[in-house]
Amino acid sequence: MVTIKQVAQEAGVSKSTVSRYISQNGYVGKEAQEKIEKTIKKLKFVPNLSARSLKTKRNQLVGLLLPDISNPFFPMLAKGVEEFLQEKGYRVMLGNIGEDEALEEDYLKVLVQTNAAGVITTHDFSEKFPDIDLPMVIVDRVGHKSNYGVFSNNEEGGKLAAKIVVEAGGKNIAVVSGPVTAININNRFKASVDFLETTNVHYQKFYSNSYNFEDIQVEANKLLNEFQEVDTIIAPSDIHGIAFIHEILARGKKIPEDIQVIGYDDILISQFVYPALSTIHQSAYKMGEEAAKLIYEIDNEQHIEKKRIELPIHYVERETLRKRKEH
Repeated sequence: MVTIKQVAQEAGVSKSTVSRYISQNGYVGKEAQEKIEKTIKKLKFVPNLSARSLKTKRNQLVGLLLPDISNPFFPMLAKGVEEFLQEKGYRVMLGNIGEDEALEEDYLKVLVQTNAAGVITTHDFSEKFPDIDLPMVIVDRVGHKSNYGVFSNNEEGGKLAAKIVVEAGGKNIAVVSGPVTAININNRFKASVDFLETTNVHYQKFYSNSYNFEDIQVEANKLLNEFQEVDTIIAPSDIHGIAFIHEILARGKKIPEDIQVIGYDDILISQFVYPALSTIHQSAYKMGEEAAKLIYEIDNEQHIEKKRIELPIHYVERETLRKRKEH
């Protein structure tokens, strides 16, 4: 995305001159105006409309940029966002951007051009696009540098999943990490591995590159072929857990007697598959709702009690883990 600084360098004028030209606030010589205008056209620069009038209130549009809505966790998060904001008179623009940086940039340009109230996203773009003047709340994949964020305690969730499967008698455990770009899943994965290191169980690490069910089935088959002694699987999401259930049953194995599975997220369908998936619960709806509240408070200049909101997690016992031996 082209910045004011790049326009100024190309036009041979100062950054403040470009800012005055865009905002139409202050004197800019005719020659400088012509240079800036030509440069803007050449570089296809999209000015931030909010800079043109600091007195103009942003419109009631909020962008929601998500990585993959084929994962049911994210549509539920979107529902939490939309239901809160609709009650406040706001509209939501959904972007299913995956890991496509060009598509992300396109959506951000539209939000800037329309003077949007803000954006809720799983990706903190502040370092990549530092000149974007757009209130931002990060959901789910919140890094240490993110100013506003809503997330669950991933480290505690990863540790809890590992602790529970060990208590359920897991001896040969496969720990599966999700796509490497997902900070939250990587944190859970590391926490599970760190806990297993403190025990006497045998474990192996595996990596998934997708949330697509068909892709995960291929990965599940590969894992089951390579780690034939496996008796427990720690999945990075419920979608992964359900795919493993399907592949394990297709091989004539019993769950949880032969192989036990624990998921993560507690999406709605996890309680309706057979056998019902034991999982770690985090509320996607609440995550979306709290992010929407933050954006609303920022846009309306209200007092914000917490900029970073951590939501609780807990274990949901169903049918894919053996009964635990409490310690």
